Amino acid sequence: MTKPAPQADIHIASRASLPLYRSVNSIDILARYAADHGIDAYTLLSGNGIKPQDLNDPEVFIHPEQELAVMRRLAALVRDPAAGLRVGDHYHITAHGALGSAAICCETLLDAIRMVFSYIELTLTYFRYDLKVQGTCAHMTMREIAELGDIRLFICEREFVSVHRMMSDLIGDPLMLQEATFAYPEPEYADQYRDFFGCRIVFDADEHGFIFDRTYLSRCLPMANRLWKNRHERECRELFLRLKRHETASDRVRQAILCQREGMPTFKEVARRLNLSPRTLNRRLSAEGTTYKGIIAEIRKKKAIQLLSETSSPMESIALELGYNDVANFYHAFKRWTRCTPGSYREKHFPSAPVEA
Repeated sequence: MTKPAPQADIHIASRASLPLYRSVNSIDILARYAADHGIDAYTLLSGNGIKPQDLNDPEVFIHPEQELAVMRRLAALVRDPAAGLRVGDHYHITAHGALGSAAICCETLLDAIRMVFSYIELTLTYFRYDLKVQGTCAHMTMREIAELGDIRLFICEREFVSVHRMMSDLIGDPLMLQEATFAYPEPEYADQYRDFFGCRIVFDADEHGFIFDRTYLSRCLPMANRLWKNRHERECRELFLRLKRHETASDRVRQAILCQREGMPTFKEVARRLNLSPRTLNRRLSAEGTTYKGIIAEIRKKKAIQLLSETSSPMESIALELGYNDVANFYHAFKRWTRCTPGSYREKHFPSAPVEA
């Protein structure tokens, strides 16, 4: 009696590329969740450059900074420590528009994952994905590629629950995980993780990841349709090219800064990451009417105001998070931006903001 041939190992990964634009559908999901908690869209979106009417237009795309600001505001307003888990469960596969439709029409779950990895720039992710299949187990790991700051836990929870939700949507049944690992400390509401993932949970792990039976990958998807898959994939390709054409040097610089894990990168570091000489990058920014220092100042100002309004962080912590080693330099910069000190700005504009004892 012959033994069955061993199953081949598989290793595929997405690009470590943070999408510069993302569908406003992500914000619509957040707005619907906020509405369930008595928070209207005007309150949620205030000051983020997104209008409530934008949520009705699938052609509207936003920057990651805008989405991060809305998620930060939602977390502050809802005040539910497990909000990230609950929000993630609202992200069905259709949240990704044409890419979600293309994935639904794929032949197998593995085909769908390959499709999503190929067009990762059309997703809502802040992670790089890696799928390794050896023996009977599939290991999917998720590595953060952006500095998520004070809402890291919220974003991680939203991402991981949404991934599990979307894979379950694709196969038409709950995806039964063997283990879920998370590279952060156990939160106070850790018991709720089992409700969402239904498996063994490990915190303080070396990496974020899911382990599940490899047979799921070869399962035929219930809505597989080759012709419609080809049509939706063509839409993905056209959208990808359209978004690439809209990318500016300023966009790419902002992405490089957002992906910096600690502090602010130097101009030379950013140029090197973009595979440009400092002179070329400077010329392109100048043609767009901006400078590297101007972009840094804009990012710092927005982040400072967010931290002052929505956290209880002391000035020393805010200064450090913005890349200032000396809190006095932060004070001088903030006065230059707003003509007042950080403390007086917080007191004047956000009197209800939490204050650390």
